[in-house]
Amino acid sequence: MLLTRTSNYSYTVFHMSLEEYFGINESPFRISPDPRFLYYSSQVKEAIEKCRYMTEHRVGPLYLYGPIGSGKTTLLKQLASMFKTGERYMVAHLISPNIKTSNAFLRVILDEFGVKTERAYAQSLRNFETFLVEAYKADRQPLLLVDEAQNMSRDMLRLVHYLLNFETTTTKLLQVVVAGQQELAGRILRFPELASRMFPIALSGMSPSDLTAMIEYRWMVAGGKDMPFDQAACDVIFAYSKGLPRDAVKLCDECLRYMMAKRTHQMTPLAVEGVAAGLNLTA
Repeated sequence: MLLTRTSNYSYTVFHMSLEEYFGINESPFRISPDPRFLYYSSQVKEAIEKCRYMTEHRVGPLYLYGPIGSGKTTLLKQLASMFKTGERYMVAHLISPNIKTSNAFLRVILDEFGVKTERAYAQSLRNFETFLVEAYKADRQPLLLVDEAQNMSRDMLRLVHYLLNFETTTTKLLQVVVAGQQELAGRILRFPELASRMFPIALSGMSPSDLTAMIEYRWMVAGGKDMPFDQAACDVIFAYSKGLPRDAVKLCDECLRYMMAKRTHQMTPLAVEGVAAGLNLTA
């Protein structure tokens, strides 16, 4: 049973799910970062290929930044999934924890890699260095992914800078990719020693054509056939989402409930505007 709200009318109870109503296998517009629904737009392809190349060839660490809802978390999950499939890579995927000290952050990292922590900070670092050297000798590549990295304190960034010193004369022993909101770039640039070692990747909103393709792709992955959004409706979705995937997905999800409440299978541009207004989105 589904309880939904239409734009200017009361709640209505439906005795079927959205999946049943639209004849789809699953919801195509959940805002959770499911890599299966990641659409490879031009900028996503470029970001993933850059991360893949620089990790496989041990070139250097990266920081990925962009506005809220630009797809950073989904992209990072996709990277984790890609590298976890092989035996060569050891992946630690962290969401920046609510800690401020480098000692606590180091403990979290070591726990993720299965390295013994010590009471003494210096000894924990030595343990990690030994782990990295042994991994290198065994031709294994540790990869540290940190999401929500805009929350990292100066001490935590200083630890990342220190860990980047673990290298041979030709090879990085640890690959690092951190992702966060716009302010992450500012934090790193205010730390010149770290900024000089890291490579930036900037994410922004999608183009109108990429956003339309993303909506169609998610509908197809969910098992949908007849698209409920024509090009005119997609144009309005782009205008109200500013091309940001999360806002577009959220708007599309609400539109599905609107259509079900209205007993229709097609969104008009005017209807999209009404739903967007209900979500407090502005064009």
